[in-house]
Amino acid sequence: MTVRDGPDETLLDKLLSERVLYPVLGLCLAAVMAFVILRRSNQGPAPALDLAVIDDRGELGAARVRLQDLRGHPVIIDFWATWCGPCRVMTPVLARLHQRYKRRGLSVVGVNVDEAGPSVVPPFRAQYGIEYPLVYDARGEASQRWGIEGLPTMIIVDGEGNVRYRHAGTTSEADLASTIESLL
Repeated sequence: MTVRDGPDETLLDKLLSERVLYPVLGLCLAAVMAFVILRRSNQGPAPALDLAVIDDRGELGAARVRLQDLRGHPVIIDFWATWCGPCRVMTPVLARLHQRYKRRGLSVVGVNVDEAGPSVVPPFRAQYGIEYPLVYDARGEASQRWGIEGLPTMIIVDGEGNVRYRHAGTTSEADLASTIESLL
């Protein structure tokens, strides 16, 4: 493409010239990169998490998951419910990520918030082949402390206990895997 210089140069010629086009493209690329970096940046210390594990009978036993006990490796915390359609989309993704990265230290914890109680969880666990621990937020205190406003909400905490990723709704497996890889 030939760009004309001089008095006959049109507005389109000026916009497509190297003097304008490349700087604009550069600014756009920088903005996208900043967005991605900030999304994966340190968002501060993670709130406490200490909840009872839902057993195979749908009851809360003595076993507990404590975020502080998982320090040293990244953790995905997924706030979800059995009735939530987007949660049903993300559960197989989380199950695959758990299988792929558990040997490298990733922990996945599902925080169930069903009002019907933990008894509704075992059929869901069986349907999706969930092998990571599922805990129950009985009074909604953990959801409130973590600022959960929609389901599912996935939070990735790094090995030092800092929130590095937070997303409400569905997201891509590749995006989650990229964040996990950056923290392993």
